[in-house]
Amino acid sequence: MKIEIEIHTTDRALVFDLLDKSSSLSIGDKFEIPEGNAVLTYKESYIRKGLGIPEIAKFSIEFGSGIAIGIISNWLYNKLKGKDIKRLIIEKREITVEKNEIRKILEEKIEIEKE
Repeated sequence: MKIEIEIHTTDRALVFDLLDKSSSLSIGDKFEIPEGNAVLTYKESYIRKGLGIPEIAKFSIEFGSGIAIGIISNWLYNKLKGKDIKRLIIEKREITVEKNEIRKILEEKIEIEKE
């Protein structure tokens, strides 16, 4: 199963933090979410010039249907909380950076895939 994520942020270090990298970022870089049996993949970023204009970073998370959604949603929430996130879009739906919102959208994706 694959979840698409788009993050609008002015925090230029966020992409590096999500992928646990200190430098040398490339499209296609992957990060295995600890204990989550899931993989975060960096897809692309759009960096717009101008003071306060957010960068748009796109990712996907791939995981099996038997995965514990709580682990993935907690991991993502912990990585995003306290950061300067202007918009968080998961599966083409804008949500707030809240643990329950992230979990809900992941659970909905699993239900759709099961049908």
